[in-house]
Order: sequence, then structure tokens, then C-alpha cells
Amino acid sequence: MIDMGRAARADDRGSVTAETAVVLPALVLVMVVLLGVAHLVGGQLSVEDAARIGARAAARGESDSVVARLADSVAPAGSDVAVVRAGGLVTVSVRAVVRPTGPTARFVPSIALAARAVAADESVLSSGSPPEGSGSP
Repeated sequence: MIDMGRAARADDRGSVTAETAVVLPALVLVMVVLLGVAHLVGGQLSVEDAARIGARAAARGESDSVVARLADSVAPAGSDVAVVRAGGLVTVSVRAVVRPTGPTARFVPSIALAARAVAADESVLSSGSPPEGSGSP
């Protein structure tokens, strides 16, 4: 008599190795995509933090050059910072281009990230004069 369980196990030898060889490139691809997404999310968070820090500093009455320097210190390298004061509000916009790193740099394009933060300009509020466009006489 032939033991069917033993014969079936003998035919399956090496199947785990073959299945792993087929699945491994897909797992590596998924890992590379996840790392790229994490890089983009980190860049977006840095841009948003830079805009918030700049808006808070501008709201306290810091000069535009100080605001830009503070935002640049947090933003990704090569970011553009713009400060606009109007109507009792200060708006800080930060734009950055994030370039992929590692082996995917040749295949993935650069991504533009942007964030904007708005705060009340306390220097206008503390002066006692109503903000422009507020509707007060």
C-alpha cells in the first residue's frame, strides 16, 4: 500500500520557496510605496507646521522677515514663504517641492506641497482702530 499523505507531501516540496519568490517582489514594491507616502506625509506636516508658526509669529507683531525666517527654519529646504497682512488678519503661505529619495527618485516625479495659516493681527487689534473692511464707521 502507498501512503497517500506521504506522497502528497513529497510533491509539495519547494512550493513555499517558489511562492515566496513570486510574492517577494510585490512585498518590496508595497514597502517602497509606503515609504514614499510616509515621506510625502512628513513633508506636508512640515509645510503646515511652518505656516502655523509663521502665522503665530506674525500675529504677535513680528516683522515679515522674522516670520519668513521662522517659517523657513521648520519648512523643508527650498520652501517659499509669503506673508500677507490685510483686514486685521495675517496670512502665511508656505510652498515646497518634495523630491523623492532613494531608488524611486528616477521613477517618481517631484510633488508640490502647500499650506496656509491665518491669524488675527494682534498689532492691529491692540491699536484700537478697527480693521479695514470691518464695516465699522
